[in-house]
Amino acid sequence: MQQGSSGYKSGDVVYDYESGTYKGKGEGQMRPDDLLREAREVAKPAVLSGSAASAARAVADYTNYAGQYNSPTGYFVPTYVSDPFLTGKRNLALGPVNIGLGLYSGLEHNSNVNRSNTAPVSDVIGSLMINLTANYRVTQNNVLSLTTAFGVDHYFQHPELAPYGNGNYILNVLPGSTLAFDLKVGPIYMTFYDRVSVRPASNNAFALNAMSTFGVFQNDAGVAMNWAINSKWSLSVNYNNSISTALQENSKQFNRQLDTFQGALTYSPHGTWSAGYEGIMTLLTYEQPLLNDGILVNSGVFLRTPLGTSTFVRVAGGIQNFDFEEPTVFAPLGPGDNTDLSDYYFNFSINHQINNRISHVLSFGRESALNLSSNFITANYLNYGVSIITSKGGRLSITGYHEQAEPSLFNPGYAQTQAAVTQYGLDTYYNHQITSKISMGVGYHFGRTDSEAANADFDQHAFNANFVMALTEKAMLNMGYRYLTTKTYGSNLDFNQHRMILGLSYNF
Repeated sequence: MQQGSSGYKSGDVVYDYESGTYKGKGEGQMRPDDLLREAREVAKPAVLSGSAASAARAVADYTNYAGQYNSPTGYFVPTYVSDPFLTGKRNLALGPVNIGLGLYSGLEHNSNVNRSNTAPVSDVIGSLMINLTANYRVTQNNVLSLTTAFGVDHYFQHPELAPYGNGNYILNVLPGSTLAFDLKVGPIYMTFYDRVSVRPASNNAFALNAMSTFGVFQNDAGVAMNWAINSKWSLSVNYNNSISTALQENSKQFNRQLDTFQGALTYSPHGTWSAGYEGIMTLLTYEQPLLNDGILVNSGVFLRTPLGTSTFVRVAGGIQNFDFEEPTVFAPLGPGDNTDLSDYYFNFSINHQINNRISHVLSFGRESALNLSSNFITANYLNYGVSIITSKGGRLSITGYHEQAEPSLFNPGYAQTQAAVTQYGLDTYYNHQITSKISMGVGYHFGRTDSEAANADFDQHAFNANFVMALTEKAMLNMGYRYLTTKTYGSNLDFNQHRMILGLSYNF
């Protein structure tokens, strides 16, 4: 969800706060900036789009950059965008350079940093973050831009429990931090980009305890192109080099390099519906021989079309072929997986605007993705969400998900092994814009995980509330509370956790 000049945008409609209703954009043709946006979006691998931040098939996607489903508890588990509170605003100008500059400072009290059932440890965590966006229009069609949010965390009492670093000063660079150069050459829009992130990641899909996380540095560099061949045909291509490096010695087996070539040829004769071909080839190389190098190929077709004026459908399908090298290291150091993949994928999504207050979306599919405890993992998933404008300024969101995932190898002798898993859950979140300067929200999350591994089934419940107040035109106060409880079955990993956050952001 992103904020525009008219309010909050969702799909092809805009929520207008003054009227408390959705309003259509009323545009049927693709604009030049839409083509530029597609050139940037092509860096997101469509067939590897996880549906949940905790989806089993997204465990090896460190940034989860292409995720379709975001939990409403995102205030506590940020959806890692590089512009968390500036909302695209520019507030300074240095000659021809437009700059948006903001500062965030926060304190969090965590009652159970180590997520322990028997010996919970509490701590106070301080955060300081600088939010920067800047652009320089070199010519009418060439723009140089920078967007980033970076800062440090500090554990005051127990720095040894920090997820990475020495705990005293933990560097964070939010994914989405990008230096990009956009240019237009005739009918071709191009973007040269470099994305950097430093943040915690997880070496399993669920991280029941705090020791399951590690720090990772990731750099994605590449070039994306969108060529409007004529009024009906367009071609998008992208090359991306991704380097991921773990920041702890005991997680160095996850260090890797991905070289990805992606392309999509699209036919859209009337500027409304479109169909085409999409293909991705990825060359995977690990720094250590514990996990297997490989070549991953995805190839298929897609169709995007409106159904009437209020419904939009996307359907895609094709084949996936993953060819991995033979393993050289076996349990307990490595999984010893010698499995290749030859399978199909498909995904279907439909977004329907029922009226000016209610919209909902359904998506389901099947896909395979890289895994960190085997060569790959294959999942069938279903997501549904509905958004309701309950009153002027009030929005209720209800989302549910279901996923069945199976790794290519289940090797209990491997320390990082992962079994087949079924998980499902429900999220509800209500947000109310009380005045133009005050908003608050409350939410609830339930998630259940059933695993074929011994003593690995658990339920989680989370309750959260947040309050936001604009103190001045430039200063914003944020307060939040979250209670998380985990009930495990057959093991002694139950834990409860309270988190209270007080934050102040200032946009210069």
